[in-house]
Amino acid sequence: MMSNEIAVLEACWHNSAPWGQAMPPLAIQILEKVFLPSSNLSGYCCGVYWEKQEWIYAIVCQGETLYLPRREFSGTSLLKKAQVSTSVFKLGDVVEVDFGERSTYRIIQGIFCLKNNWLYAVEWSSPTLEERPSAQSRIIWLADVDLAKVDV
Repeated sequence: MMSNEIAVLEACWHNSAPWGQAMPPLAIQILEKVFLPSSNLSGYCCGVYWEKQEWIYAIVCQGETLYLPRREFSGTSLLKKAQVSTSVFKLGDVVEVDFGERSTYRIIQGIFCLKNNWLYAVEWSSPTLEERPSAQSRIIWLADVDLAKVDV
């Protein structure tokens, strides 16, 4: 009977968010200006994704994108003045994704704004029961045209 339990787990892993029942709040907003105390520089947040039990923020600083946990920067509550389209999905939304064989449901675990276009992170492969170092991420970034919102 163990194989039936494994089959059920493999079939529904995408229905449970990696953060548990309640999604942890973000420390800053996307497009918020931030200060990096270690380098005495400022930048702005252009995205966020969930990894290893915490939010990782994409911070644009001097033309480079840095991926940093919350402890490495300070928010300013100032938003970058830019004409940016509105994000179609938000963190935690359940979406339908077509990976080829058949459509499956996934949870939006990241959002990234690149040149006024929004990209959304979803897991493309099942998480393992044991964390193993891997060169390949389980996260894939997709455009809104590749996703459809699902009412749960």
